[in-house]
Amino acid sequence: MSETGLEPHVSIVIINFNGTENLKKAVNSILESNYRNYEIIIVDCLTKNIEEEIRKHFPNNGKIRIVHFSKDIGAAASHNVGAIISNPKSKYLVFMDDDIIVTKDWLKNLVNTIEKSDKIGVVQAKLLSMRDPSKMDHLGLALDMLGTWFTAYGQNADKFNKPLEIFAASSATMITRRNVYFEVGGFDNTYFIYDDDTDYSWRVRLRGYKILFNPDAVVYHKGGLVGGLKPERLFYGYKNRLTNLIKNLETPNMVLHLLATLGFGFLNILFLAIFGKYREMSSYVFASFYVLRNLPKLMRKRQKIQLTRKVDDQYFFQKGLIRRNITATVLMFRMLLIEYYKYVLKKAR
Repeated sequence: MSETGLEPHVSIVIINFNGTENLKKAVNSILESNYRNYEIIIVDCLTKNIEEEIRKHFPNNGKIRIVHFSKDIGAAASHNVGAIISNPKSKYLVFMDDDIIVTKDWLKNLVNTIEKSDKIGVVQAKLLSMRDPSKMDHLGLALDMLGTWFTAYGQNADKFNKPLEIFAASSATMITRRNVYFEVGGFDNTYFIYDDDTDYSWRVRLRGYKILFNPDAVVYHKGGLVGGLKPERLFYGYKNRLTNLIKNLETPNMVLHLLATLGFGFLNILFLAIFGKYREMSSYVFASFYVLRNLPKLMRKRQKIQLTRKVDDQYFFQKGLIRRNITATVLMFRMLLIEYYKYVLKKAR
């Protein structure tokens, strides 16, 4: 509760893409929650007749606004559109995927946590796998040397029943201060998709704000890692991790971590070439050339971030939020390979 005794107003930005099946379930669950002072902004790409479909399913509901694009503008830009058109009276912004089902007190618990201190910039909900609710979905505990998350994905959910300080929040469901969003410049549209939330969280942290995990704000995420080896995902994942390192690390660490990441990318190129995965191999090549071609722009962004940062890298190293190893990358690739082969075997049956 705010000092006036009223619930702070919250703008919930839902990113939707080419369909309404998941979206309608997500909105239904939000409308059934026990927090009342909010608006829902649906930022949609490519769904035909979405306005008519949503108005038909949720008639005369003044809480819902829809912005539709006839092309895919990407998740990062969609987040920004929702934030920019959000009610100026909103104290907080929630970013959410369309394949989320929330519990009744999810938003109340997120708001109660972020209200505790002005130095809390972001709070992530407890994302549970919709396929197996006893297992965790993503939770950005820390980053390794190559910019990969140490994630709780697939772990027993009971292990995460206490509040935690984490390095980066997942935009599958997270709450952030509206003033902090504008202070750091929102999401970076050039990411398009993947790791844009890591970059946002990183820049929030560099301004001296904390990022927390609230285990009582439970939501269910349909997502998962299936398709993790698709060329598009490899391209954006690698490009955006390189971009994160260039923009956000101090110079000595940036050079070291960037060289390590480029070296790992080169090994992946060789590995994929040996096994004839030429489309996947080209994703790493194109991502590297993209970053090289756009390096002047990246350096200008880097300069702005470095000039306004209030926290040095050593703080994150000491707290274990950034680590000088590649453990998370190895674990992530192992999970991706397991999920990929499960997916291939299932399709072959």
